[in-house]
This record gives sequence, C-alpha cells and structure tokens, in this order.
Amino acid sequence: MEVIALVLGCILLAFSQNAPTILPVSPPLVTIKNGTLRGFHVKGFDQIGFFGIPFAAPPLGDLRLRHPQPFNEAFSGVRDATKRSLSCPGFGSFADGLDMGEDCLTLDVVLPVNIEPSDTLPVLVWIYGGGFVAGGTADPRYNMSYVVQNSADIGKPIITVAINYRTMGLGLLASKEIMVADAANIALYDQRLALRWIRENIAAFGGDPSKVTIWGESAGGSSVGYHLTAFNGKSDGLFRAALIESGIYLGLSINTIPQLATTYQPIYDNVTRAVGCENSIDSLACLRTVPFQKLYNALVGLQFLPIVDGKFIPKYPSESIAAGQIADVAILIGSNTDECTATFFTPRGTLNTDDDVYTYLAGYGTGLDNNTIKTVMDLYPDDPALGCPFGTGVERFADQGFQFKRGAAISGDSKIHAGTRFLANYYAKNGTRPVYKYRFDQQPWNNQEVDVATVPPVSVTHYTEICFVFDNLNHNVNWIGPYPSYARLAHLMSRAWVSFAHDLNPNNHGVGGVPQWPEYRTSPSNIVFRADKTTVETDDFRTKQLAFWGSIWGLLGS
Repeated sequence: MEVIALVLGCILLAFSQNAPTILPVSPPLVTIKNGTLRGFHVKGFDQIGFFGIPFAAPPLGDLRLRHPQPFNEAFSGVRDATKRSLSCPGFGSFADGLDMGEDCLTLDVVLPVNIEPSDTLPVLVWIYGGGFVAGGTADPRYNMSYVVQNSADIGKPIITVAINYRTMGLGLLASKEIMVADAANIALYDQRLALRWIRENIAAFGGDPSKVTIWGESAGGSSVGYHLTAFNGKSDGLFRAALIESGIYLGLSINTIPQLATTYQPIYDNVTRAVGCENSIDSLACLRTVPFQKLYNALVGLQFLPIVDGKFIPKYPSESIAAGQIADVAILIGSNTDECTATFFTPRGTLNTDDDVYTYLAGYGTGLDNNTIKTVMDLYPDDPALGCPFGTGVERFADQGFQFKRGAAISGDSKIHAGTRFLANYYAKNGTRPVYKYRFDQQPWNNQEVDVATVPPVSVTHYTEICFVFDNLNHNVNWIGPYPSYARLAHLMSRAWVSFAHDLNPNNHGVGGVPQWPEYRTSPSNIVFRADKTTVETDDFRTKQLAFWGSIWGLLGS
C-alpha cells in the first residue's frame, strides 16, 4: 500500500509504507503510482476530496476515438487535485451546466477524515447515466459527500469514487471502420480502465481494492450490467458487488456487427461527409485531425449505444446470462413504479388507437411479428386502470395520448421492470452472493422531474430516486423537497446503499422502524420505499407480462 501523508507546510515521512493515514490537517497529500496528489478538505464535511485525477492519457489528437490508454506519466512535483476536470462532451439536458472538453478522463475520490492505519475501507464507485449522450461527475445531483457522511454517521465508513467516461459519438461511434480499428464501445472501456486504476491505487487512500461495489442508474445501470457479462463474465476481481438502479440493460436493443450496414454505418458516413473526411483513405484517422468543435457539431443529436463487439459485449447480454457467462457478485437492484412516464421512453401525443400501439410495437428491437404484437396487446389491454402511472384508475391523461398509459406500461415493463426481475431471479438461482431487490414508490414532492418528465403524468418516474439515494439536500434540479418524511426516506435509502457497499447487506443502516429487507434468494421480495411507510412485498406484480418479455430478449435485441 502506498504512503499517504497529510502535511502542514512540509511532507511528514513518519508513516509505514503499509499504513496509509489521514489526519485533519492541510493540505492533504496522497502518493499514488504516478506521484503525489494534493487534495482538499470538503467544505461543510469532515471529508477529504481528491478531484480530477487522470486515470487515462488525455484522449486528444491521435488518441481520439480510440480505447483509452493508461495514464503512465509521472507527475511533475505535487499535482493539484482540488478541482474537477472538464466533463466529457455531451448534448441534451444532462449536459446543461457542465464545462465540457475532450481532456476529461478523470475520477474524483471522497473519503472521511481520520482514517486509521489499519483501515481498509470498502469502495463505492459511481457511473453516471444520461442515455449514453451526456453526463459528468461535476453534475451537482451526484454530490458524493452526503453518501460519505452517512457512512461515517452509521459507523460504516466507505470511500466513494466517481468516474468520467466518454459519451455520444466520441464514446460510442460505430461503423465498419471502427470495428477494423478495434475501437468499439469506447465508453465502456473508459469505465473499465477507471476500475483498473482503482484496483491499483485505491489502497493509497485507505481503500480496499477487494471490496469495490460498482453503482449506476439508467445508462449507468446498464453499464454496470455490461461489466457483469464483459469478456464472458471475467471481472478480473475488479468488483465484488453491483448496484443497479433502473438499468435498461436487458431492455435496451443493441446492434450487432452484421447490422451496422443498415444502422450506424450511414450515420458514420454522414459525419465524415459533414467534416470533410469522406474521401480520406482512412476516414477514422481523418476524424482524429478534425478541430474538436467541428466534429462535436457533426455529432450533436446523434445517439449511439453499445454494440455487440464480440469482446466487451461478446453476445447479447441475455445470451451471456443464459450461458452462465456473468460475474458472480452480490447484487442490489431495483426500479421505480412508473418508470416510463419519462418523456424519452414513451411517445406522448401519438398513442391514441390500437393501430398506433401496434405500429409502436412493430418497431421494437429487431422487429416484432404479428403474433408477438398480438400477444403483447392481449397482455396489456386498453384499460387505463391497468396502465402506467399505476394506481391512477380510469384517468387516461388523454392529452398525452388516449392510450398513453397503455404504452407507458408496455414500455416500462419491457425496458426496465422485466430485466430487473430477470437479473434478480438469475442471481438468486445461480449466484453464490447476496441478492436484494427494491421498488421505489415515492413521486417527487412537487410532481416534477426536471430533465425526465414535467408534464403530467409524472408519478414515480425514471430518475426520481436519485436525490434520495444521494441524500442530496441541495436545492438543485433534483431536490428531495421540504417535507421531513422525504428527508427521512433519503436518509434510509442512502444508508442502506452504504450498508450494502460495506457489508453486502443493506439492512445495517441504523434507521429504526424499518422492516427487514429480505434476501431475494430465500424470499423473492421487494422492499418498497415510500415516504409515509416503507414496506415489503412479494415480487409478483404483473407476473405474466414480465415473464413474457424475458422469453423474447433475442427479438428485442438484448
């Protein structure tokens, strides 16, 4: 373990090489493989932060549109780690407010003060979502200090790490040229290299590289899922647990290499044409020379998703799972009751008739045949009392589409709920580690979820749980709200997440009056999080519907 020494005016060399120690003095220094970092004391918390730490060589020039390369340079003197780096370029609402640029492959570490020489703390690693088109550790919604504070308050201190990774076309561009250059799924390789950096360096901060939990929501949750099946399930000891919130892992249609010609290749060709690289002998090499702003402008608005590259994603994830080629780790997984009232998941204003719903389903995955579509429509009849938002009775929200609720129920089950249950069931039957599942059932305090859904119906939509699990008291775009019951729920959830990362058991949260969260292997149940009362339910809602989606993953392209 590397030496960590905190100095006041000079570096103290009184600590054993095998005993990292953190003391409440300034400035905090830590020595990792590349040299010494200078951190800071987090304002308002008994915490130390080291921000903007490079885990990869800057992906500039000839390193643009390539898999990341390790950052192997030695620091010149003491490197400042008191400010976040640029966020990776993105577009859309989840890029708002972020200072973006290509030199972005960094991570941020937050840890409690007063770590003892004998401490080897568990590590919780955050992978942000954002539809694979935007996101960054600098997003104030992902303030890790409240999580770390909760860990200290319950006597289960952890270290948190938040990682930046490339999104949009800079992270997931796909084409035949990309495949020849072995440059597919850059975003996922960025994350993987960050995990390798953590394994090699986190002990210098007082962390235990054998006790890493990877954590993500939405596209971040999907990313966690891809790490589970990456390289045929070979995790290389990079993590011992996975925490997946509203992951679209098994409901996300992804392309294969044979499909590129009719999917991403025309988009790639349009991009090369837009920046003047279409006649180059090596168009990908040409893209690496294009001025950043020009390339960025050509990529804005284009969404690329991970693809089956035969390596990181060796086959459809459902096929990897069926073959047992998935990492055996502890799992905490769940979803929100009304996931797909989110405007980017379910069309608004267009699902009015059976024909509209039929057309919508015909575009699912690789294309659903008539019999499959009929089965879906039978499983999800046009009955608003059965639609999403659930529990809203005969109200149709017809201004959003006469059959919007029907479409939202189909979308939420196929994209999120079915995959969540499928993965939980797989691990319960085949894994050797603990499995826990939840359902989040608390709508936002003002029934608004900025960047996700602000026009009714909103209810317990996608992303609503984020401010609760981060226990984020800041009045930003995703705020808990003014009600004490909401604050209590946030304390419970954040501390349960910490307890899972620390003990592989979310029940050691220290919050009174909460039922025991059953282990899914012995009791297939959800803990149901609500501000008024948290309860436990048997995980059997919409059994036939969710089982059906789990039987056609191949048709869905996942």
